[in-house]
Amino acid sequence: MGITGKAWFINGKAERRTKKETKKNAERRKNRLFRLLTEKIGRKCPGRAEVEENLRLLGTDRDISGKLDAYYAEKLILILKILGAGLACSLLLLLTAGSGGELTEGYFLPRKEKAYTRALSLNTEDGGQTEAVIEVEPRELTDGESQALLEETVSGMEERILGDNVSLEEVRSDLNLIREIEGTPVVIEWELDNYETLNLDGSLRLENLKEEGSLTELTARLVCGGEEQIYRAVVRTFPPLLTEEEEWERSVDEAVAVSQEESRQQEMKKLPDEVDGQAVEWKEKQSSSAGGALALTVLAAVMAYLARDRDLKKQVTERDRQMQRDYARIVSKLVLLMSAGAAVRKAWEMIVKDYQMKKEKGQIKPRYAYEEMALACHEMQSGVAETKAYENFGLRCRLPCYLKLSALLEQNLRKGSKGIGQILNGEVSEAFEQRKACALSQGEEASTRLLFPMILMLAVVLLLILLPAAMSMQM
Repeated sequence: MGITGKAWFINGKAERRTKKETKKNAERRKNRLFRLLTEKIGRKCPGRAEVEENLRLLGTDRDISGKLDAYYAEKLILILKILGAGLACSLLLLLTAGSGGELTEGYFLPRKEKAYTRALSLNTEDGGQTEAVIEVEPRELTDGESQALLEETVSGMEERILGDNVSLEEVRSDLNLIREIEGTPVVIEWELDNYETLNLDGSLRLENLKEEGSLTELTARLVCGGEEQIYRAVVRTFPPLLTEEEEWERSVDEAVAVSQEESRQQEMKKLPDEVDGQAVEWKEKQSSSAGGALALTVLAAVMAYLARDRDLKKQVTERDRQMQRDYARIVSKLVLLMSAGAAVRKAWEMIVKDYQMKKEKGQIKPRYAYEEMALACHEMQSGVAETKAYENFGLRCRLPCYLKLSALLEQNLRKGSKGIGQILNGEVSEAFEQRKACALSQGEEASTRLLFPMILMLAVVLLLILLPAAMSMQM
């Protein structure tokens, strides 16, 4: 290799080393920033003390600051993922909300084979804005289809014109004297025998209404293509209340009806550009699910945060149950070894040693009670007083049975071993009874959890039985 080759090799190696160091420094700064953010958030999170206590119970290490930071880091990562996905979904919905509109040139909607409605926003020249739903009708029918449609329409006219009223015998709000039938090309012309209490659009004339009521005969001329039908009805009107908003809506409906008459034969339905002397502008009403998606995102993040703590509590509950199940076996081993002449500490160490050998061979999985015993054994080997080690063991286990066992062992060291065998034998019997009661309780809980699936199965069976029977009865 020449001098040039050596220089190129050295430069390349230095460059790679520089890139690697730069990458490590960037990763180190990123981890430091993330750790600082996690610590800041973790200190302010509610329930931190309970989470710290639960993590301490699930492990044998006394210093759990690293585990606590990792726990909150996992929660933070999960919440950030949920928020990121939710925000992206909300932004996508917001950006696509206005696409796919059918309003062209601000005033035209295409006609289709079937009638449809379109939600629009109406803007006036003075800055006002109103929402409206516009119906776009199909093209005219043949004479036979028109006649059949008119007969069907006449039979249901009373329900169509009632509006918010209960019957035509008691009209206290505007009648719906429609100029057209939704989803059909039927056009209606109305005539009244008098205009004292009603207008042609069905609105009430407030100044002429009487408390005792007034009778008015309505005559409707329904036209569809070249066919027509006549509908007559008598109504009794009473004084109602008419708001300003209802007046404006009535004017809009009138203007739309007039525009319909003008563009009935055209491919595009022209919407009015003026209502009550005001220039108006139509815009399609944009519906977006971005707000709902954002709310669901926040809710999912909160639920994920709470779910982590709930899972941690479940692990602590399972730890307590496991320790409760192991208690009888631990006490019986102590009694057996002490009966064979071993001292309490020696029996304790033998139990721990046997557990550790089986765990290393993979014969058993880690057990919380035995891990706490191993920690107590390590404390005694480190110079902690035997009584203090037993006391710490009971406090870490928290369960009443282990607190009682630690108290018995402390009493044995202070006052002598007289009667300790008999006391522990009684404790063994009591422990097995508690284990039996615990098993019964867990069985009852399992049966309770199965109750809801059983109810669903019963509902499915009833549906399979009753549905064919109901169908056969109808046939």
